[in-house]
Amino acid sequence: MIRLNIGSHNVRQDGFLNVDILDLPNVDIVCDITKVPWLVKGVAPQEKFEDDSVDEILMVEVLEHLSFHDTIKVLREIHRVLIPGGKLHIQVPDCGSMMEMYVRGEISDSIPHKPESVEQVLQLRKLTGARVHPRRWLMAFCGAQKYGVPDIHKNIFTKESMQEYLEEAGFEKIDFKEDPLGWKIKVNVFK
Repeated sequence: MIRLNIGSHNVRQDGFLNVDILDLPNVDIVCDITKVPWLVKGVAPQEKFEDDSVDEILMVEVLEHLSFHDTIKVLREIHRVLIPGGKLHIQVPDCGSMMEMYVRGEISDSIPHKPESVEQVLQLRKLTGARVHPRRWLMAFCGAQKYGVPDIHKNIFTKESMQEYLEEAGFEKIDFKEDPLGWKIKVNVFK
């Protein structure tokens, strides 16, 4: 079974091979996923991933770091390498929800930037009417910018745009998961 954690940075995910553009500790495969077909460096140098060869892919807080020009190309490459029935899990900032919060005036530092729990935020929302901290809101659009260029957002997503991208890439089984805070789009996609 081949399971990839794309955009892993140096964080290990049990049962997954870590894939990142940066050659960091804990990265198993160094790969620029915008260059297709994907070449495997680190496992089998200069060989491409075969069609229908990957069982599962995690892309948590990754897709927004790619140019909007590359989004479809990368999603099509994922569709190519996933086995039939293979799973793709994507998580990106929910910029549609963030825009709605802006329009409704729900951005306030009364919500912690790094909350202790979902419950803490939900409780504070009841008390203040605020939904998101200003820095968390800004980071949804611009990225955290902690690591330089790789940590800048080059695309934004709404649930509608994510659905369109995935369908255009060839995916049909698309299952959005609710984020209780409305800060993230979480979606499981099956080939």
